[in-house]
Amino acid sequence: MTIKDLAAELGLSITTISRALNGYSDVGEETRKRVVEAARRLGYTPNRNAQRLVTKRSHSIAWVQSDDDNKFVDPHFVEVMAGVLREARLSHYDIVMTSETPERQMAAYERYVSDGSVDGFIVDLPQPGDPRIDFLLDAGVPFVVHGREGSQDRYGWVDVDNYGNFYNLTRLIVSNGHKRFAFINGDERFLYALTRRRAVEDALRDLDLPHDTCLYLRGSHPMFEAGYQLTELALGEPDITAFLYSSVLLAVEGHSALGRAGREPGRDVMIAAMNDELQYLHLPNDGENMTFVRSSLRAAGRALVAEVIRQCERKKRSGTLIPSLFDLAEGVDPAAIGDKVLFA
Repeated sequence: MTIKDLAAELGLSITTISRALNGYSDVGEETRKRVVEAARRLGYTPNRNAQRLVTKRSHSIAWVQSDDDNKFVDPHFVEVMAGVLREARLSHYDIVMTSETPERQMAAYERYVSDGSVDGFIVDLPQPGDPRIDFLLDAGVPFVVHGREGSQDRYGWVDVDNYGNFYNLTRLIVSNGHKRFAFINGDERFLYALTRRRAVEDALRDLDLPHDTCLYLRGSHPMFEAGYQLTELALGEPDITAFLYSSVLLAVEGHSALGRAGREPGRDVMIAAMNDELQYLHLPNDGENMTFVRSSLRAAGRALVAEVIRQCERKKRSGTLIPSLFDLAEGVDPAAIGDKVLFA
């Protein structure tokens, strides 16, 4: 079955068939569905090489990773990847993933741009002054960033409200009577963690509370055992009665450290954390004694692919904020944030 045969079967032009199968917006939805269903029924599979010659598109998206074995087993990365792969499959795109040492990463971007083998890029874990963003802006190719920095109005992005969520979590902790708490953050080389720390600091300043109301601790990337170790460290200061974690993964490990120290969440200590809805993470007591801000990394992965494809189709770039829902432990008073957030 060739595209010519498919066109004859449907009484449509080869151009219409091609544009329908490639998702062009100038083909009506009913026509597109008719073409896709007929192609599936008749067993027509587009020749990718022929498509590329005609459309100048490879239907591939590059995702360049650091050469770090730990990252590929990090539950946060796995969740994003699950969303990326699902959306790519549904949109008939391939994900070209490669890993490079830090000093060779930019060479990978340069190679893909120069040979035109991919249509766009996903950039994750942005850092301040990230050279990847500067390079892709100069190259003028479609790309999306999982996060935001100073030039966010110049590119497409997908993010969660890191600042608002941690500003409100800080207010929630203080308003529920905790005079001193520990904030166990992620790796502050990355923008998401820097933004979360700034939110905590700003909330305390706006509440006219001293900087040392919070004990600031941070882990490295990926997080893994940092939650347990840093919670143990914070427990050396007995006036700390609440823990704010940058990830539910840190919170689960911190919960174990608290239990070993004889501190019971919900009774002796408050736990609040970002919950990225890691699908295979077991929460102690189903998380009933923890306060969460829930936001799906899997949904973020799907949105990343959708944004790159949007740009490939010459549509206006956009920013997507993944929704956040506050899920409070029993007994936590929401009054300090009740009119500012959405609750699960």
